[in-house]
Amino acid sequence: MAPEDNVAPLQPLPIVVDANIIISLLIAKGSKHTLFFSSHISPVSPDWALFEIGKHWDILSEKSGLSEEELKSEFEAVRLQLKTARIDELESWLNEARKISPDTEDAEYFALALKYDCPLWSHDSDLAVQSKVEVLSTKELLIKLGLAQDSDDTDAEEV
Repeated sequence: MAPEDNVAPLQPLPIVVDANIIISLLIAKGSKHTLFFSSHISPVSPDWALFEIGKHWDILSEKSGLSEEELKSEFEAVRLQLKTARIDELESWLNEARKISPDTEDAEYFALALKYDCPLWSHDSDLAVQSKVEVLSTKELLIKLGLAQDSDDTDAEEV
């Protein structure tokens, strides 16, 4: 038996995804899109994040350049890839999440990160001012997963 036969397959990293990341991957293909649909992560978000995306449908349609059917198809793929959680599933973590979240509107993201003991994928640098939950940009997430290096020039920071 070869040594690599003994290596257990890597489990996908659970990661909380904020709505802005989801919106940006619907607008443009790139490293966010590739990463979101990869086997490297297991994305999770509050269920209301999908409703939030629906509120911006016209802007998404305009900025993505996709036809209505293409955008619906892409959104359905995101919906199927994304595990969602209802607020009642987060009750045990919400009090602590409200204490650490720099913005009360983001408390459910923090509650999910606490529940799954995982990072939060966001480009909102204000969320990183606390030290309880690791907040990663796309580039930082790619580096953490060993898929990029600090010096790599990627579209990871583009929205």
